[in-house]
Amino acid sequence: MKHHKLFNFNIKTLILGMGGTGLSCARYLQQRHCLFDLADSRTELPHLEAVITEFSESNIINGDFNFEVFKTYQQIIVSPGIAIRNELFTLLENEGCVVLGDIELFAQVVDQPVIAITGSNGKSTVTTLVEKMAQACGIKAIAGGNLGIPALDLLASKSDVYILELSSFQLETMWSLQTLSATVLNVSDDHMDRYNNLDDYRQVKERIYQHTKNAVFNADETLTLQRVKKIIEAEEEHSKIILFGEENHNDRYDYTLRADNSLWCADNKLFEASELKIKGRYNYLNILAALALLKPLHLDRQEQINAIKAYKGLEHRCEWVKTIAGIAYYNDSKGTNTGATIAAINAFSENKQNGLILIAGGVAKNADFRTLGNIIKKKVKFTILIGIDALQIKQCALLAGADNDHFYHANSMNDAVFTANTLAHSGDMVLLSPACASFDMYHNYIQRGDDFKKNVDSLEYHLKETDNVC
Repeated sequence: MKHHKLFNFNIKTLILGMGGTGLSCARYLQQRHCLFDLADSRTELPHLEAVITEFSESNIINGDFNFEVFKTYQQIIVSPGIAIRNELFTLLENEGCVVLGDIELFAQVVDQPVIAITGSNGKSTVTTLVEKMAQACGIKAIAGGNLGIPALDLLASKSDVYILELSSFQLETMWSLQTLSATVLNVSDDHMDRYNNLDDYRQVKERIYQHTKNAVFNADETLTLQRVKKIIEAEEEHSKIILFGEENHNDRYDYTLRADNSLWCADNKLFEASELKIKGRYNYLNILAALALLKPLHLDRQEQINAIKAYKGLEHRCEWVKTIAGIAYYNDSKGTNTGATIAAINAFSENKQNGLILIAGGVAKNADFRTLGNIIKKKVKFTILIGIDALQIKQCALLAGADNDHFYHANSMNDAVFTANTLAHSGDMVLLSPACASFDMYHNYIQRGDDFKKNVDSLEYHLKETDNVC
């Protein structure tokens, strides 16, 4: 990466990828009267005619990426869905081309404080919660980035604070974002099809701490804490370090979750977890992270607490769907990696006697399921497997000592929900938390979660009709 290069609005730019991020870049450049062309590896785009109409002065390049064509551009904006670790981008940079992402462009033009959040799990919850807490305190704040509104589209709001959820893919093409506060919430196996190993993935996540005034750390993420803290201490201008985490051997942090599920700021008790609408210790840590990220703004504490207590969580993230005949159904379709699913299982089940029935499976993305297999063995009553890589989950659970009779295979979400209902008794919980991507069966995790909820509704209707017949 040419980390010292500034974007030049006076030369023609190539935008790679015509999804939501790429089109937001195109609209922003069009507003700035910057010439650009658009390229996408897909030969057929459902919205191609609309793109041609909207950006009539731009050339549209479809099909395989071509070095000879691309090298004629001095700067290229790459959408996060495009892997930049390949020979094409190395050759382009060797030609002097500046390769950047939308977050880097945002970083070079934003003129208000930015709060940045990344992590394998929980970043959408924390991003949304920070936004709601700031707004409750009278701050004009808006959230986006990897979540919801693309970063460059946020600028039209002219907000006082911008809150960015950032993926590892976005961090790869960013180098100059200056933040008021930033955090890596946690790191677990994800996107191993794009990274060499877990530490490679972790180090990309850690890029979020570059140029931050306040580095917020999860005290349990010791490797990230030790490595980044060492870098911070070596710099002339130190970032302030803010810690959050679970109480451990009497260690207390700036923000602490104690063993009795009470949340504290230093030595001041904030509230009990029982007062919250969202549940699970991982969610309580998310709340502490949000408080820590907002600490530099010195906002009204009680208003922040009121916003936290009113927060109901996000759709597709351990979302209660409904309870049917005493069986509660939860949608955690956003659980697309092992860390998310393990956190969800731990939130709902202490052991097998809790009656948790798990629906899991999909595209593994080269994930390591051994830890998840051990958790399934200890805490899951039955597991219903869906998707192309579901057998990998079962194999790891069997290696951990799980009973083969506690696994069932389903060919569809409808089959999975009805099988779960057959296995469950009143007081049990059915949890969709796949630990995998959805692309073998669905367009995205949202469609998968919606299908789960639709089939739970169908189950309720079916059971009512059966009762009426009887």
